[in-house]
Amino acid sequence: MKASNKNKLRFPSRVNAFAVTRKTLVYVILIALCLTFIVPYVWMIASSLRTESAYLGNEFTLLPVDENGKLIFNFDNYKQAFEALNLGAVFLNTMIVCVVNTVANLFLNSIAAYAFARLRFFGRDNIFKVILFSMMVPGTIMLVPNYLICDYLGITDSLFALIMPFVMSVYNIFLLRQQFLGVDKEIEEAAKIEGAGPFYIYFRIVLPLVKPMLIVLCITTFMWNYSNYLWPYVVNSDPSLRTLSTSLAELMGTNYDITVQLAGAVIVSFPMIIVFFVLQKYIIGGTMAGAVKG
Repeated sequence: MKASNKNKLRFPSRVNAFAVTRKTLVYVILIALCLTFIVPYVWMIASSLRTESAYLGNEFTLLPVDENGKLIFNFDNYKQAFEALNLGAVFLNTMIVCVVNTVANLFLNSIAAYAFARLRFFGRDNIFKVILFSMMVPGTIMLVPNYLICDYLGITDSLFALIMPFVMSVYNIFLLRQQFLGVDKEIEEAAKIEGAGPFYIYFRIVLPLVKPMLIVLCITTFMWNYSNYLWPYVVNSDPSLRTLSTSLAELMGTNYDITVQLAGAVIVSFPMIIVFFVLQKYIIGGTMAGAVKG
């Protein structure tokens, strides 16, 4: 009996040691991943605050130092980057494209998703399968057809051309449809009994129930449009209608110092960093809600 009691006392300690080891390993991996993503960005910020001679003359460092290793903050790089990017007009263009596209995207995609989830019509499931199949087509393949359509409509070199091709997203339709399928039908039936119409049910009852996913898709759609480069570069040749991504690419192709170009990259990326840190709880919450309901 005494021997068995000793074994029972030892067993929890072994379990605790295993749990501590596993948790330590998880933290080590997470820290390594964080450093992998953070260190390049910190280096970019530090390099953007140096002179070009200091940048080219020193070895890798995460501090803004000059040739002699003295700490410096050369904010003149940011002044030149602001002017080269034409930041005021370019930022306004980007916000118009991102906001309008995000609002239209969520409105149209949510209606389409609700129709596929709740309405009964001929060929509904087959149509949805065809739409899902289109997700397998790479976006670059649609570049030429989209450009030809915009050219035929006469909307190239306009902000409308940056918005129209992306107001629908198969991915967003799929996610929202899965969310709508998870909503209890009894709630909608009760509203119908009370005399509520389909649009009232959709806007006032169903949409609030999938609010976490709507927030996630709002953020991801906004961020995608913010960083979209290829399509604005192809369809828009008017310098006054550049977005931040194309303006930054233009800056990278000029004779400005590399430190000025890095300052431009920091300026363009900074708003998205703020968006992520401010809204990260909604991103995580909405993703978890989607995982549970899906």
